[in-house]
Amino acid sequence: MTRSLYRLITPALLAMALALPLAAVAEDDAPYKDKAELQAELTKVLTCQASRAEYMRFASALTDVYYDKPAQPVLAGWKKVEDANAFVAMIDMPEPVTVYGHTSRQLMLAGQGMLAVVDGDHADALAKQLKLGAGGEPLAGHIRVRDVRTEALGDGIEAKIVQTVSTITTHPGKTMVGCEYRVNY
Repeated sequence: MTRSLYRLITPALLAMALALPLAAVAEDDAPYKDKAELQAELTKVLTCQASRAEYMRFASALTDVYYDKPAQPVLAGWKKVEDANAFVAMIDMPEPVTVYGHTSRQLMLAGQGMLAVVDGDHADALAKQLKLGAGGEPLAGHIRVRDVRTEALGDGIEAKIVQTVSTITTHPGKTMVGCEYRVNY
């Protein structure tokens, strides 16, 4: 291959290599078409049936709600709620979601997880129903978990999908149930 042809092809290949992943991201971040699709996706995320990409799509959609910016039309009525716990973000939903027989109108975002906040202390019953065990963290005895699956993301990176149920002192009388989509490098 001649040097001038190499100089022409190299930038074209580089541009294509950069454009393809961006196109895939743009497709994954497509707005939800209606409330039914949004609710179905939320249920998948909370019950650990979603892929990491589906979780990221949903979390990305909530970013505008969190920052009080105009959000997708299907998120009309969703709003961030101020919370005393600096380690979580709370989102109120206009329509309830049902997770494992419990309804909720509030989401808790914590770390790489999304949890439905349900009224009452159902942690023991849900842990038994979902076959969850202690999380293994010394100061987190209130958290019960079960590894659902590991999803390869490429380049040696993987997502560990973990079902989670917990209670925390900052939210007495509430149980959080959902899923974490932890990235392992």
